[in-house]
Amino acid sequence: MRASTLFLAAAVVVAAIGCGGDANTPPLGEVTGHVTLNGEPLDGATVEFIPENGRPSIGLTDGGGNYSLQFRADTPGAVLGKHSVRITSQRSASGGEGGDEFVAARKETVPVQYNDETTLSVEVKSGSNKLDFPLEGKRSRRASAGA
Repeated sequence: MRASTLFLAAAVVVAAIGCGGDANTPPLGEVTGHVTLNGEPLDGATVEFIPENGRPSIGLTDGGGNYSLQFRADTPGAVLGKHSVRITSQRSASGGEGGDEFVAARKETVPVQYNDETTLSVEVKSGSNKLDFPLEGKRSRRASAGA
């Protein structure tokens, strides 16, 4: 085999390994967006994209209502394809032991049609996806059945 052919073959193998990513990670699209409730940014909400097939992706909104989805802690994005979307503000109390900061529990305030009985659905495509959720409705003060 000529040296140039061997070099070309090695380059193809290295490129394939470098571009393939984790063998257990399906193709993902980057997903970011903005969540509001009655025109106001929704702070501290969990945004969950649940695909028809595969692992869900989750993000948390910041003080401005902005979120970015994570497929895994070290892997941003969401599986390509159709997803139902669940947005919830409820959380359980956590921390307070061994020096951990205590985080108080919070009841659900997002209307049920956006979480337990979600009517939201989207399609994640390859590349960047900016998906905003302008939610409307009366803030509820209930415990979520999903938590």
